Amino acid sequence: MNSSSTTVLPIKRLILLAPVVWLAGCASVTPSWAPGWAGGSEAATVETATVEMATPATCTLLERQGPLRVALQDTRSKWGLEPAVALALLEPPLGGGRKRHVLPFGNTWDEYRIAESNWSATTDDIADAVDFLGWGVARNRQMLQLDIQQVDALYLAYRLGPGAYSQGVHKGIWIEKEAERVAARARQYSDELQRCPELVDSSRWEWRRLWSWW
Repeated sequence: MNSSSTTVLPIKRLILLAPVVWLAGCASVTPSWAPGWAGGSEAATVETATVEMATPATCTLLERQGPLRVALQDTRSKWGLEPAVALALLEPPLGGGRKRHVLPFGNTWDEYRIAESNWSATTDDIADAVDFLGWGVARNRQMLQLDIQQVDALYLAYRLGPGAYSQGVHKGIWIEKEAERVAARARQYSDELQRCPELVDSSRWEWRRLWSWW
């Protein structure tokens, strides 16, 4: 074998072995995302934190639904009705659309319009509906000595009327279970609103209030 062929053969071997050496070197380096390592732990922590910081559905809804957001703020200021309770008492699904947002008992809606001189109030207007809930809850709390945390009782008094509630006509029928579901919704809304309290702050400035003054 001549000297030129002897020189070429090692070069060919080196070229063929280069990818193997490169792969071996990469395999010896632990990926930053591997579990159990500092880099992997940090990446997993960042990912978990991102999931935990996801915006709750209630906050997203209020960011998008200006009329509902302002109505909750105004009713909180005027009647002291907690936004989570108001949201739970409203007819689902929450948000826009021309539908009945509340289901007043008997002639309660007319009593509200007279008491508040809100003659044009309609149940499909979200501002009127939330204001009605604030008025009704304040009245029922005073008449029945109910605490604001007794959401199930507040719902029953709102749907059946304070007289029927005080007589206990709700006991053992379907609406009692519905009241429990409403109370559970109120707790969920309350937990989620803790992540965005500024949206239901009654002192928050809203441009929408300017529009309503014109």
